[in-house]
Amino acid sequence: MKSPIDNTIKMDERLKILAICGSPHKGNTYELLSMLEKSNPEIDFKILMLAELNLEDCVGCYSCINNGEVSCPLQDDRDLIIEEMKNADGTIFASPTYARTISALMKKFVERTSFMAHRPIYFGKYAMTLATCAGFGADLTCKYMTENFTQYGFNFVSSVELMVARKTENETNHNRTQATKAYEKLIRAIRSKEHVEPCLNQLVYFNIFKSISEWNKLKGWADYEFYQDKKDFYYKVKIPFLKNKIAKWISGRVIKKMMVNR
Repeated sequence: MKSPIDNTIKMDERLKILAICGSPHKGNTYELLSMLEKSNPEIDFKILMLAELNLEDCVGCYSCINNGEVSCPLQDDRDLIIEEMKNADGTIFASPTYARTISALMKKFVERTSFMAHRPIYFGKYAMTLATCAGFGADLTCKYMTENFTQYGFNFVSSVELMVARKTENETNHNRTQATKAYEKLIRAIRSKEHVEPCLNQLVYFNIFKSISEWNKLKGWADYEFYQDKKDFYYKVKIPFLKNKIAKWISGRVIKKMMVNR
């Protein structure tokens, strides 16, 4: 794989931001995204409501992981969303907090695209998370989205957790200010082509999935082929010695547990 995607933005091109909203209705989360859309008309801002798309329930057949995503038996809007993320300069993953985690719609989206944790494609792309809640747990919602979508290759540069319980003027103004700050940080990172080196979790998962691809190469040929030309990471990059050693140690412990009784 080449080093990160060429994310160069031509001077005559409008910046493209995609917001994926996991709310089942156009409530607090959507309203904040709509506010961000209106804050800068020079940016091509698109909101995808998962509730308005056709996403089937993942059946856990592992076809996408073992045989490649084209072998998935489900015919829905998964690939449409994947292409929208490819075409965007930055992606906002937004979800309300239900039972201290992401919404069922956002979870369905994660499940339908989880093969990209094995074979990430969004290196060089920037992202942020936005979570709303009426009580607590927004931090867990953002953490879940960040950890999962980081494995797809995204560089996460900001995260914002917002309380929407009282809907007072002070609360509304605070939420708009915090959301705007996180959004502006995302825009700055995209425009400056901010370099983000692989995080520890990405290194750990690289080692885990590469090892899995070796001992599962007959059944999971898609992963095996993907990792054949990759040594220390998905693309050529200088990884600090100690960081690499820690990643290999952590992944080694995980792999050892996975291999028990096999």
